[in-house]
Amino acid sequence: MRKVRSLFIALASLLGIVSMSGCAINYFEDELNVVFRNEGVIVDSGMVSQFTNIKSPTISEAYIPEDFRFLGWTAYNYSQLDLQDATNFKTQYIAGGRMVHYMDVKKFAENKTVVLDALIMHKDDIPKDYHYVVVAWYDKPATSGMTGGQINTLNDKLKTYLRGKGVSEADLETIVFRGYSGNVGPTTGQILYDGDVDIMLGWGSLSNITTTGSIPEEMVLQSEAYQVTYEGELKTRYLHRLSATENALTVTEYILSDEARAIFNA
Repeated sequence: MRKVRSLFIALASLLGIVSMSGCAINYFEDELNVVFRNEGVIVDSGMVSQFTNIKSPTISEAYIPEDFRFLGWTAYNYSQLDLQDATNFKTQYIAGGRMVHYMDVKKFAENKTVVLDALIMHKDDIPKDYHYVVVAWYDKPATSGMTGGQINTLNDKLKTYLRGKGVSEADLETIVFRGYSGNVGPTTGQILYDGDVDIMLGWGSLSNITTTGSIPEEMVLQSEAYQVTYEGELKTRYLHRLSATENALTVTEYILSDEARAIFNA
């Protein structure tokens, strides 16, 4: 009986070795060569498998035309991209600098090679997620006098106000308060780059954001002084409205209300 048991263990071990060997064979069989191209020129390449990934390259903004954006790498032709649904569109490319996994590219392989082309689009053509409103706030308390806690309170009170006006919960969930930290030049440049900001809160005057900053004066539809108390010091900051939508007008009206202003002067 002991001999039979030993034979069974030996057979099981042998099968395990064969199975592991099979995995090794699959490892090499399933390798794919991923090629990254920009306008037909190979930028980089690398091998992926079920067990190994590679990091996708990026393209410097210095090489991108003005008002165009490098989004990443795609195996789809431009005509195949879903420009109506931002959520689906984001599944059709791999963001620059992101890890590329085997399952990301397997279905596009031909002769064990996957070709991904740079996806560079004009900022106005990029599908955007729906937001009821996007409020940019200057996340530099020593300058703006505004803190994350105050902004969270403003967000909560704004939603209460909008509920009273009949705005749906689904819409309220899409409201974005996005902090931008750094100096005026880089933060306003990032706002321009993002291209979806309706209202700026906490920056300086119109002349400040259009001279020291990067915002074209014609983009600013409304500027209002905003008093903020920070560590006992009264600061004059500004609200700048960049959008003419009804939603932006409604939210601007609330942010300029006494109730909202009091949040920053408690």
